[in-house]
Amino acid sequence: MRKLMFYMIIVCGIAIFAVACGRKEDVPRVSTEVYFVDARLNRLLPYTDNVIDGSTQDMAQDALNILIKGRDDNDNIRRIIPNIKNSLTVSVNDNVAYVDISSSVKSEIHYNRDIEKLFIYQIVNTLTSIKGIRFVRFTIDGDIHKDFLGFYDMRDIYKFSYPE
Repeated sequence: MRKLMFYMIIVCGIAIFAVACGRKEDVPRVSTEVYFVDARLNRLLPYTDNVIDGSTQDMAQDALNILIKGRDDNDNIRRIIPNIKNSLTVSVNDNVAYVDISSSVKSEIHYNRDIEKLFIYQIVNTLTSIKGIRFVRFTIDGDIHKDFLGFYDMRDIYKFSYPE
């Protein structure tokens, strides 16, 4: 009888844990601006989306995941950031977001000055729209590099730029 009660308690605990973990839609979310590239104008436009309402770092990572996922179902939005999971990670210290770019992204992006600018400012404008982030710095595979595609200095600190 004791064994049966012990197993029932364990099964109930597992069931409660599974139910609690399966409630993703109950996570509090907050509205923020996410920047995507307009396919016709070839410039950044703000779109409103919801990110996790948590620490600044969690909000920033969720915003980057939205950029990676993209909006491929919308023909008016051009994909610049490749859909490669965990290709962009972020950490936040004070009011600076440090974005680490995987080198696998480089082979998926067209080699062009305008594309690199759109890539950089799509990330910068999105992250600086989150409360608590004013500036963005980039690393590639965890190291500071002078260039990514060769047109912009990735050692600079970037701030919001109005979409041109």
